Amino acid sequence: MWGAPNRLEGWWLKGGSWSFSWSTSHSLRWYLENSKKGLRGKRVASASELELGDVIFYDFQGDGRIDHSVIVTSIQDGVPHVNAHTSNSFHRPWEYKDSTAYTPNMKYYFFHIEDVILPI
Repeated sequence: MWGAPNRLEGWWLKGGSWSFSWSTSHSLRWYLENSKKGLRGKRVASASELELGDVIFYDFQGDGRIDHSVIVTSIQDGVPHVNAHTSNSFHRPWEYKDSTAYTPNMKYYFFHIEDVILPI
């Protein structure tokens, strides 16, 4: 983790405060895609490229604003399943089609979490 105490920088939780990327899905998406150190992610084209610990972001309305994020916690028959806490979900299929938040406009953003690069 790095960037404290600036909430606009890095990905961190420290002393009762946190970065926006720690607490907001939309900010985490931009952090993962642009980070050059610490936690980094690479956007991939499909869910089939994801592994355990990778992240899926959901744009429920298809308006370009990320609304929700989940972590891949299992892969069953080649299909990533996720856990979430907004509506408690345990090994839910990644598409979220059974969610009350699902819309036909929903867009998905898939991120593979890369090796962590520690600052020097």
